[in-house]
Amino acid sequence: MSDSSPSPHKVLIIEDDEIMRLSLEDALRMDGIPVLTAASAMEGRRVLGRNAVDLVITDIRLPDGTGADLFHEVSAAYPGLPVMVMTAFGSVPQAVELVKAGAVDYLTKPFDVGAFLEAVRRVLNTRREQRSGMTAHGAADSLGRSTAMRSVKHYVDRVAPLDSSVLITGESGVGKEVVANQIHQGSARAGKAFIKVNCAAIPLNLVESELFGHEKGAFTGADRRRVGRFEQANGGTIFLDEIAEIPPEVQVKLLRVIQERVLERVGGNDSITLDVRILAATQVDLEKAIMQGTFRSDLYWRLNVIRIDIPPLRRRPDDIPLLARRFGDGFAASMGKRVSGFSPDAESMLIEWPFPGNVRELKNLVERAVALCDGQRIEVHDLFPEAVPQPDPRGYASLREAVEAAEQEAIRNSLARCGGAVGLAAEALNISRKSLWEKMRRYGIDRQSETSR
Repeated sequence: MSDSSPSPHKVLIIEDDEIMRLSLEDALRMDGIPVLTAASAMEGRRVLGRNAVDLVITDIRLPDGTGADLFHEVSAAYPGLPVMVMTAFGSVPQAVELVKAGAVDYLTKPFDVGAFLEAVRRVLNTRREQRSGMTAHGAADSLGRSTAMRSVKHYVDRVAPLDSSVLITGESGVGKEVVANQIHQGSARAGKAFIKVNCAAIPLNLVESELFGHEKGAFTGADRRRVGRFEQANGGTIFLDEIAEIPPEVQVKLLRVIQERVLERVGGNDSITLDVRILAATQVDLEKAIMQGTFRSDLYWRLNVIRIDIPPLRRRPDDIPLLARRFGDGFAASMGKRVSGFSPDAESMLIEWPFPGNVRELKNLVERAVALCDGQRIEVHDLFPEAVPQPDPRGYASLREAVEAAEQEAIRNSLARCGGAVGLAAEALNISRKSLWEKMRRYGIDRQSETSR
C-alpha cells in the first residue's frame, strides 16, 4: 500500500493486479491527484478507516470478496462517498446494476488511461462543487429536499423575479434569511445592494435613525449625517428581519416609506425617493399582534403582499441528513479535518431530535461535532456528549435504549393526560398523529390501557 500527503481530494484504488494498480497510481500522481492503494477488500476497508477519501475505485473481482459487496459496505458506512467500479467485459451487467444502485460509474477493462483520468476528474469536480455548495441543486439543498421545502423553493422561484413585497414567516432558525437571500439573488436586483436589518437588535431609541438615517445635529450625539439602511438599499433589496419588534411610532413612518417610496432623514426636510424591494420576516403571529395592538394592520397588509411560510425542521425530518452532511462537509473543510459523514446511529439520533432551534440548532450541533470528532465519521457521542449515559444510568445498555425508554414514558404520560386521544397527545408531543401511531405500534403501547394509569 502507498500513501500520500493529506489532501481534500484523495482517491483510493482497490485492485489485486499489481501491474494495473501501480499503473493507475502512477497516472493519478502524474495528474496531481493524491492516491492511496490497496490489494484486497480487507486492506481497502483498513485504509478507509484511517483516511478520508473522496473517491473509491475498486475492481469488481477481488481475492477476498467482490467489488459489489464492498460497494454496498462503503455506501452504508460512508454515505455520499462516490464509488467507481472496474470490470472485465464478462462482468459488465453486474457493473451496470451497481451503477443503478448508486455507483458513480464503471470502466470496462482494458481501458484507456486518458478516459480513466477524465472519469476521475469528473467525479472529483462534482465532489468539489458539492462541498462548496455550488451544484445545480445548491440553492434547493440549502433549504432541503423534502416535499415541503421543494414547495417553498418552487414558490421562491416564482416570486423572486417580481418586485412585490414578501413576508416570510416561521419559527426561529428555520431559514428565513436563506429564503430572503434566494429571493434577492433570483431577482433583477441581484447585482445591487442586499441590506439585512435585524430589527430586534436595534435599541428602541435608535430604530428610526437606523432605518431612515439622520442629519447632523438631529439629536444629542448626532455629530454627522448618517445614511440609513433604506438609502443604503436604494436600487436593491432591504430585508427587515424580526419586523414585529419595530416600535409602533416607527411603524407609522415605515408605512409611509412603503406606500410612497420616499423618506426624510431624522432632523431633515428633504424627501429622498426610493427604489427598493422590501422583504420582511417574523416568528411572531402578526395577526395576533394586531389584535393585541402591538402591530399596525395597515402595515401588515402592505408587507403581506406575498407570504411564504417555512415549516419547522421537526415537520420535515427527511431534510435533516442532507443538511447535516452539507454542514459537516463545510465545517470539516474549514477546520482542515478528515471527517466525512455520520454513523448510522448518529444519523438516526439526528432524525429523532426535536430541534426546537431548527436549522440553526442543527448547524451549531454539527459544527461542535466536527470540532470534537477524532475519527473519520461523526458518532453519537460527538453530537450529544452531554447525553451519553454514565456507567450506572438505570441499567441501560446504550444511549439508544435510554432514549427509547424516555420516549415511551413521554408517550404513555401524554396519552394518560389526554384520555387516550391520539390527536391531542400528538399535538402535546409536537409530532404528527401518524408519527405517534407508528411509535405506539413499535413500542406496543395501547391507548386504552394508558387512560387507566
